[in-house]
Parts: sequence; structure tokens; C-alpha cells
Amino acid sequence: MTARPDRSAGFSLIEVMVAFVILSLVVAMCLQVYTRSAEAEAKARWSDEAHVLLRDRLVAFESLRLLPGQKTSGEAADGLRWTIGATQPASDAGIGASRGVMWITAEVTDPTGQTYSASTARWLGEMTQQGGVE
Repeated sequence: MTARPDRSAGFSLIEVMVAFVILSLVVAMCLQVYTRSAEAEAKARWSDEAHVLLRDRLVAFESLRLLPGQKTSGEAADGLRWTIGATQPASDAGIGASRGVMWITAEVTDPTGQTYSASTARWLGEMTQQGGVE
């Protein structure tokens, strides 16, 4: 007698295809999670670099010698664009320059178009004593 092949041994084509579809879905979900993670990491990196540049621009304000109403801008080596400006509040317009308050606002835009800003106030008398504004 010859042995008959056992049809219940092994996987059918349908079972293999179902397993392949399930595996494909899992791989697609993993790639989607990886992509979103990479995007979030890039945003966090740009945010960190933008905030460092904001602090740097605000600290370096005195060396820029801006008067109220003036602005200056530039671009950092890594592609971040920055703008810093000085304004004097309307209530201080009648007060002598040595007694007034000046608002300093810095903005940084990263290559993705996200804008970060920070501002601070300085007493103009303090600026004159440090040699920033004359």
C-alpha cells in the first residue's frame, strides 16, 4: 500500500495570506509610530534651539544699541531667523528718555515656520549706565 499524503499537515494558502496581512498591518503601525516620534523629536530640537537663541538675543540686546522704535534681524547658522525690537510704551512717551521704560521683544522662526517669542522690559536709565543706549 502507498501512503496517502495528510492534507491537514502544513498551512493553507489562505492562512499564509491572513498572517501576511496581519504582519503588514503591524509593520505599518510601527512605521507610523516611528515617523510621528521622529517629527516630535525634530520639533523639540527646533524648540530648544529657538529658545537658546531667544535668550542669547535678549542678553545681547545692549550690544545692539537699539533705540525705542528700532528693529534688527538676522539668521543663525542653523537656519533660525530672528528679529529683535525695542518699543517704548505710550505712557512713557512724555517722560525723559533716561527715566522711561523700554520693551524688548525677540522673535525666532524655525525652518518649519514655527515662531517663538519672548520679551522683557528695561529701564532706559539702566541702559545708559551700562553703555547700551545713549
